[in-house]
Amino acid sequence: MTTLEEYAERMHDASKERMRSQAEVHARYVKSLEQYRLLSQSENPPRDQRMMLFHEVKVLGWVLGKRDKDVANELNK
Repeated sequence: MTTLEEYAERMHDASKERMRSQAEVHARYVKSLEQYRLLSQSENPPRDQRMMLFHEVKVLGWVLGKRDKDVANELNK
């Protein structure tokens, strides 16, 4: 079991991570979309990798305030 001091130290370390800007999140979203499309167009895309990219795009879209339906439409373009 962790002590209160260990917990406080972990929280302090986590707070050192900087927030990502909207532009950084959007750039990652666009890059992930491109990777997903390229992977989907390949002959035998690895399901694990495709699903990982799919979920990354969904989460990034959520962070950007996009509706799930809009993200799905962009994935299928």
